Amino acid sequence: MNKENDNKVMAQKEEGTSYFFAILITLLSGLFVGFIAGILFAPKPGKEIRKDIKDKSEEFVKKSKEGVTDTIDKTKEFVGKSRSKFEEVKGKGKDILEKSKEKVEALKEVIIPKKEEKKENEENAKP
Repeated sequence: MNKENDNKVMAQKEEGTSYFFAILITLLSGLFVGFIAGILFAPKPGKEIRKDIKDKSEEFVKKSKEGVTDTIDKTKEFVGKSRSKFEEVKGKGKDILEKSKEKVEALKEVIIPKKEEKKENEENAKP
């Protein structure tokens, strides 16, 4: 029964994803067709339309490059911050480890003599 429910949930999730991509593709296709139709039916001569298309394409490429550059810069910045934070946490971890080792050594110095003393007392108590 539980497996059936899991299968139904998975099917619904996959179906939702399929609808999302279908809607997204349809939307983008409609925008593209509308853009092309608007350009083609504009009251301009072909030479001007081709120039407009070229200019818009160059502008789009330029903005895309800027966007990629910004994304790369932000990613590098994030990696740098993450790296420094990791080093900070790593340093704190080493400090904690060293303090823990020191405490363990201090406890050994207290526990081992008491353990030996107890062992000697037990041996002395035996006839």
